[in-house]
Amino acid sequence: MDSTTNTATSATVALELQGLTRRHPGVTALDGVDLTLMRGEVHALAGENGAGKSSLIKILCGADRPDAGRMRLFGEVYAPQSPLAAMRAGIRVVHQELHMLGELSVAENLLFERLPRTRLGLLDRAAMERRARELLALVGLDELSPATRVGTLGMAQQQLLEIAKALSNQRGGTARIVIMDEPTATLTPRETDRLLAIIRKLRGDGVTVVFVSHHLQELFEVCDRVTVLRNGRHVATQPMAGTSTGELVRLMVGRELVERPARVAPAIDASQPTALRVEGLRHAGRRDAPSIDFSLRYGEIVGLAGLVGSGRTETLRAIFGADRAAAGQVFRDDRPVRIASPKDALAHGICLVTENRKEEGLVLDMPIRANLSLARLGAVSRGGLLSAEAENAAARRMVGELQIRLASIAQPVRQLSGGNQQKVVLGKWLLRDPKVLLLDEPTRGVDVGAKAEIHALLERMAAQGMAVLVVSSDLRELIGLCDRMLVMSRGVLVGELPRAQFDEEAILAMAYREYLVRPPQAA
Repeated sequence: MDSTTNTATSATVALELQGLTRRHPGVTALDGVDLTLMRGEVHALAGENGAGKSSLIKILCGADRPDAGRMRLFGEVYAPQSPLAAMRAGIRVVHQELHMLGELSVAENLLFERLPRTRLGLLDRAAMERRARELLALVGLDELSPATRVGTLGMAQQQLLEIAKALSNQRGGTARIVIMDEPTATLTPRETDRLLAIIRKLRGDGVTVVFVSHHLQELFEVCDRVTVLRNGRHVATQPMAGTSTGELVRLMVGRELVERPARVAPAIDASQPTALRVEGLRHAGRRDAPSIDFSLRYGEIVGLAGLVGSGRTETLRAIFGADRAAAGQVFRDDRPVRIASPKDALAHGICLVTENRKEEGLVLDMPIRANLSLARLGAVSRGGLLSAEAENAAARRMVGELQIRLASIAQPVRQLSGGNQQKVVLGKWLLRDPKVLLLDEPTRGVDVGAKAEIHALLERMAAQGMAVLVVSSDLRELIGLCDRMLVMSRGVLVGELPRAQFDEEAILAMAYREYLVRPPQAA
């Protein structure tokens, strides 16, 4: 255990872990991990995907049990047998995966665990709305109606609701430790600032916050100390003050992370056909907005920037045929094509990596090899029957090309880290040899090492002639990766910039433009 924790008195120790170990078949997820959390501190938990962070969080929140080791919560033995037991002990978790109930309202989701009732035992709708509005204001969703069905909201808004839900229990004074696992992965800079302010308020109230984020600048901005895990082992615990970004990355990956050279925009042959052209696209629900028109050429990476809810995801899904547009025409190689479903898009060489890999990109309980071959079963079949030999060969080839870290191609994809799961999603589509690749938040919840590998992969695909369109809430990611930038604001395509004119302030100003010039439409 590090020197910073040895000086702590038992009165200030919130949670102490000693020798925590968790083994899965073929994998040791945690190997004798020690950790001490102090009351009223913000403690960063850092490490690459697969380092053991998620395994540790599952044990802390009662979703899993260690094979060895012990835990003490405010001096008392802590061994939760279920998530409910952990909640009653005062530990709340904002998970990386969303747990909202899509068919219920915002208010019902926020207050599901303790719905207010009248003296007759009926739901007190007025109290529900009042309490829900208080919680929505905490996370900056003041304009959202508590009656809105959650299934109609985007992932970023649902993520903020997850945070509000955790805080709803805290307001009763029961939460003593709040664990936030990648809470800012889909948030805009403005929403992230709001969340960091909430974290500071929790610290001031004496609540301990465990903060997991692959955006390292957020850790430096709000955390007091950091614990680094690597390959399931405790590497270091030290104050954030005096720790450099380079040192933290070295602790996480065990090596120097080589910075990629600045991308050079490819020379585009204007005489070649356009890989993808979109004309007159209008989304359902935004019929009065100007149409969306843009093109994408072979060999280039184009970024689609904008705030959450600006229409970026809807644009990708409409092109792919996953959602029906109100109007518009898609062209492939300068020829109009009809895309009424994802099947049509695939037939025209268009693939989409969706923003929610666990619900829309993977079948979590199926083997890795099956997930990789899922989008091209014909290529791994013989005489109409699935060929295990062909499937295994295709899976091993993609595992090697994408450097997917796994124990076996037969293990369920659920057991992989987030970064490796995302590589499986990419590999599934790359086996189809797409001509146009659409990606929605491709590095969400992915560590710095895996993010660099995904960036390098996209650059390699573009160099081989693929046309790539990327949506990301990380503007710096788009600036470093893309050749051109399209900017959307409230469903409107408001601008286009070549790489030479990339400027973070200018792009953000464009992204906010439609929010400043006209009031929000009624829900």
